[in-house]
Amino acid sequence: MSRYVYSIVRCLPDPRTGEFVNVAAVAGDPVAGDWSYRQLSNLERAQRFAGRTALEQVLGSLLDLDEQIHRHRESLLADHGQLIPDDWLDRLHRDHRNVMQFSPPAPILADSAEDALAVIFDHMLIDPVAPARPPSTTRYELQRTMRQAFHRAEIPEDFVRSRVQIYVGEKLHSPVDFAIANGRVVQLSQAWSFRLAQVDEVPLKVMAWGYALQRLRSGDDAKVVDAAGRVSEISRNVDLQVMIAPPETNEQVAAFEEAQQVFKDVDAEVRLPAAVDDLGSRAAELARTLHRF
Repeated sequence: MSRYVYSIVRCLPDPRTGEFVNVAAVAGDPVAGDWSYRQLSNLERAQRFAGRTALEQVLGSLLDLDEQIHRHRESLLADHGQLIPDDWLDRLHRDHRNVMQFSPPAPILADSAEDALAVIFDHMLIDPVAPARPPSTTRYELQRTMRQAFHRAEIPEDFVRSRVQIYVGEKLHSPVDFAIANGRVVQLSQAWSFRLAQVDEVPLKVMAWGYALQRLRSGDDAKVVDAAGRVSEISRNVDLQVMIAPPETNEQVAAFEEAQQVFKDVDAEVRLPAAVDDLGSRAAELARTLHRF
């Protein structure tokens, strides 16, 4: 066994009260570079306690954390050195003091990061049993699948911009999950799940998202700004991809049928998760038209 360190990820809907709910854990060996994280598979209790807005903010940040670990693993495989610094967990604990917080790093003996997480989930972060219902698929799972497809397609990491904002006209703007860009956007892609227990809000969110894309398609001036503040130009004919978790229940089917008209209006190609590598290949083909600066 080796000495690993871990932190538990907490969601605090009101940081002033100090009340929190555990949602995930991250563990690793800073020397060997073996890192991993896991989040609760059933987030119902967490959402009841924290509310949807606070929980979605934490889950979005966990997507970034997963990307850091993924890049670190690939860096080690390519012998590019260690991407994650030794004091990474200390920094996360120190820097996240709002809705998302990390417990102080603590040691644990384990054979691997995954084994450490298994112990943590068995004894400190018990995943509640989900009630019997059709399985759900979250947007975050789809986003993670898309990110992995971009990597398999060998698109340069700095071309894959996540959680960007598209600005259309003077005031209209909307978030988009991914942009393949480097000064110029060649593809936008968005994940939508219709396989959720509560799906009634999804069509409204799709319509709000689609309004900005409709204005873009109409020829209004637009630009895309990524999380680092980099601005890329975008044309009305940009490739637009939508990855969906398909509906199963009658309620889910009705929600998808509402959203489907929006996808048609913005000329988006709709794909299922089984075709995620086709999305990645299309993005790679378009990325080859971009220049490295």
